[in-house]
Formats: sequence, C-alpha cells, structure tokens
Amino acid sequence: MDRSGSSELLRQPLTAVCPLPPRFLIFRKVPIANVEFRRRPPKPKAATSASEAEKTGAVSSSPVYIPTPRDRELRTPHSGYHFDGTARVFFEGWYFKVSIPHCRQSFCFMYSMENPAFSDGMGVLDRAMYGHRFTGVGAQILGADDKYICQFSEKSKNFWGSRHELMLGNTFIAGNNSAPPNGELPPQVSRSTYVQTVKTARWEYSTRPVYGWGDVKSKQKSTAGWLAAFPVFEPHWQICMAGGLSTGWIEWDGERFEFENAPSYSEKNWGGGFPRKWFWVQCNVFKGASGEVALTAAGGLRQLAGLADNYENAALLFTPPLPSTKKKKKILVG
Repeated sequence: MDRSGSSELLRQPLTAVCPLPPRFLIFRKVPIANVEFRRRPPKPKAATSASEAEKTGAVSSSPVYIPTPRDRELRTPHSGYHFDGTARVFFEGWYFKVSIPHCRQSFCFMYSMENPAFSDGMGVLDRAMYGHRFTGVGAQILGADDKYICQFSEKSKNFWGSRHELMLGNTFIAGNNSAPPNGELPPQVSRSTYVQTVKTARWEYSTRPVYGWGDVKSKQKSTAGWLAAFPVFEPHWQICMAGGLSTGWIEWDGERFEFENAPSYSEKNWGGGFPRKWFWVQCNVFKGASGEVALTAAGGLRQLAGLADNYENAALLFTPPLPSTKKKKKILVG
C-alpha cells in the first residue's frame, strides 16, 4: 500500500487529495526518541528533500517512493486481502495511525470493504437470493483536533487488493479517458468536491516498521493463532505493525503537519461480521516514556461459527518488547 503520495484510492467525494492506503517503506534508521515536528500553513512547494535532509540534518518532509518489497522483514501473516470470491457475508477493514507527540495530535486512516461479491451493488435479483446486505468500499480519516472526513461508494468494482502483501487501493471516480489502476502506483494527486467536517486532506509519508507481531528477528506470527486461517471465530484480527516510525507530511483542513520518526501503528479485521459488543484501545505515545513503547488491548462478544445464539467473550492485551526487558507481554482472556 502506498503511504507515500496521493493517488487513486480516494478519488471522488473528497476535496481532498488522497493516497492509496499506506504501504510500508524501508526508511533510514533513526532512534525512536528523535522525533521532530513542524506545524505550519501548507506551501505550494515541497520542503527539504530526503537527500538534502540527510546532509543537513533538517526534517525531511519528502519521503522517497519505493515499490513494496516482496517478503519484506516484519511482514505478518494475513497482510493480504482475504476475499475468497464467494457470495458469503464478508467484510475487511484496515487501520493505520500516525501520532505526533509534540503537538498531541494523531491521524487515523481507515479503509473498509463490504460484501465485495456484489461489486456493482445489489440488484433486485441479488436481494431476492441473498437478502439485503450493505455493499461498497469506504475511506475515513480521523485527524487533528478530532476532525473527520469520509468517502464511501456502494460499488467496489474499482477496488484492488494484493492476496499476500499489505497493498490495496480503490478509484471512486476515474479521470476522463483513464482506466482505474489495479495495482500499486507512485504518488499522484486527485481532487473532488465532497467534504465532511474538514474541506481538504492530503498526505505523503513513509513508514519504517519497528515491530510486527512476533520477535523482530524471527518469522512474524498471526495475532489470533492458526485458527485465523479458517472462517471460524470471526471476525479475525491481525496486528500488522505494532510499532513503526513515519516521516513525511499531512495537510489537514489547510494546515500542514511535517514530522520525522513519528510513532505509527497498523492492524486489520476481516470475516463474516463484527462482534455484538466490543472494546478497543491502542496507544504508541506515553508521557515520560522513552524507547519503543506500544499498548494494544481489544476484546468483544463474538458469535461462534454455526451456532446461532452462542457467543463467547475474547480479549487480548499486548505490549511489544521494551528496551530493558526485550520480552513482549500477551494476555489472552477467553
């Protein structure tokens, strides 16, 4: 997925310039404590280039685009798109967050797919055969000062997702005489006229993973264990990146946020439905903490497969290795 650059993902109802959902790039290694930040009105010209920043030590707001490497380090299981092509009830959602400690602001990028078997929406015959279902693809951003922007279409025929890599995209409205892309693109710009709460959203940044899910030097693991490979105990949940460092910029309602080594996180859900009740907490920034710190806690009341009125409580609390202990803590409650 392309976290660097605006592109086809959010073309349509956004007066915003929007990118393909974030892709993780390998960026130069810098201590996590060295987070730099600038907040200012947007400028028409990009700031210091990556090469210039390397020489001068200035904050780089121009991450370099690199295609997603196959079998990259820290790639977790279930990074790819899970839709199996059948007409069963299905959704998949992706969540990416960048936190900027110095201004106490966060940006959350959320992408969702509902019942992709009906990529053109449901017709009368479809509803007669399968009943009513929500369909479509959506993109939401919850950003600085708790402002929000959303884009949604009931049709998902222009959505694409890699089966094995954390790469996906969608074209809401294609440009004149242009075919929607079906794969990863370099940074591009797209504009439209829909707004909700904020008038514009534009961003370009790259992310260097620090923790996936599992020991850093070992093969990464499934958050929910081997059962996540089967359509039971749905929805499934995968932490794709427990902690990472992002560098670049985000323009939000006319204001530009530039950052280097900002704490970042990503995860996803998929399956036949969401829990009846659920809770979720995630944080990568704690006052007074140093080093690489992250906390994720989630749980829900979910239905057991094949049993209409039988539910179970499941929860998990996770922190990645701290510099002093190098041991991760994982508590399962069932």
